[in-house]
Amino acid sequence: MHTPRIICILDGMADLPARDGQPTPLAAAHTPTLDHLAATGTAGLCQVIPCGAEAGSDAGIPALLGYDPLRHPAARGPLEALAAGLTLAPRDTAWRCNVVALDAHGTIADPAATLLPATEQTIARIVSEAFPPPSHATAHGGGFRFTVVERDTASHAASPSSPVISSSPTPAFTAPTPFTPAGPQDVVGQSPADALSNLAHHHPALHARITAANAHLARYTEKDAPHGLALWPWGCGHRPDLPPFATRRTSTATASTPGAPLAAAMVAAVPLARGLALAAGLAAPEIPGATGGADTDLAAKAAAALALLADHAVVFIHVEGPDMCAHARDARAKSALLARIDVELIAPLRTARPDALLCVTCDHITHCGDGRHHPDAVPFLLHGPGTLPHPAARFDEAACAATGLRIPSGPALLDLILRAETNRAGA
Repeated sequence: MHTPRIICILDGMADLPARDGQPTPLAAAHTPTLDHLAATGTAGLCQVIPCGAEAGSDAGIPALLGYDPLRHPAARGPLEALAAGLTLAPRDTAWRCNVVALDAHGTIADPAATLLPATEQTIARIVSEAFPPPSHATAHGGGFRFTVVERDTASHAASPSSPVISSSPTPAFTAPTPFTPAGPQDVVGQSPADALSNLAHHHPALHARITAANAHLARYTEKDAPHGLALWPWGCGHRPDLPPFATRRTSTATASTPGAPLAAAMVAAVPLARGLALAAGLAAPEIPGATGGADTDLAAKAAAALALLADHAVVFIHVEGPDMCAHARDARAKSALLARIDVELIAPLRTARPDALLCVTCDHITHCGDGRHHPDAVPFLLHGPGTLPHPAARFDEAACAATGLRIPSGPALLDLILRAETNRAGA
């Protein structure tokens, strides 16, 4: 019988030291469960973001699922299109579009605008009108997240009902990497028109549609958008071609049946994480109450993960909230959310399944000081059957660094998690 594995990805959990000497949000958080697990298990640092990859979830989450993001690039746009259930032919191009908030000078002030439900509905209408079918498809991923797909008419004419995911092999389509603007967090302080000037050269039709939509949004002023809004397109790419997670990991699936496929699932609300799971062949059910924000229902995520363990050997749980708090530069909110995660997610998981191997880590650093992602190594802990004692004084960046244990990559951390059962069986 296999040891169940639970891998919690607390997006943007880790932080950099503050200039004023204050503790990081993780160090300041009251996390007795995480501290106990780190003190009685294995803890250290993992270099999740490889050298040469941009720090972000579209590199960090694939790495923790065992994919080298440099060898298997998976752009954010097409992953979110898959999560939305949009049909995606090989030559279609998908974009992630953030709704960004403008300041009084018309420059980008917030790369992830906080929106009221009524505002979301208005923006969804503007986006759908700017990118009408059949040449385009759009989806709203909740809050500020939108996805736009530009259809390649030739590929859809050849296969008008292409499935999103197919179990049969399809000819590889090698497309040139499309030009895509930087992530919205990298253009704070710039006007959307100026920052998107290069888009007009590379994608003139898309630029014209974005410009038209932004003309409407810039005039939209409400309590949640006092100076107007804009769309920022980024994360451009084609449908990913990832080796299935189960077949990649058969050699270490279980100690008793090493050749068995490794059934895995993802508990997540944000489209990027769910789309990546679907692209890799993982189950990715929608979780009622999971929002992708700091208000997400952590108890519902814990319950969903425990239910999935009945017929999945590995269950990933993705929590987006810490990243959102850090983007807002709100260290107190990030610390408070990490304390909630300790009580409402980690403690119930450990109590309900003491037989499980539990990993807690994150995909990248998101620094409250500047609201941006950073590629530095991040803390992790392993607790449960098959882990070798390598404790930390508590679960935070400095304590995990002090153990001296450093894992070179996300795939190497996953290998360590999968080998832990073998370690136990051979003990």
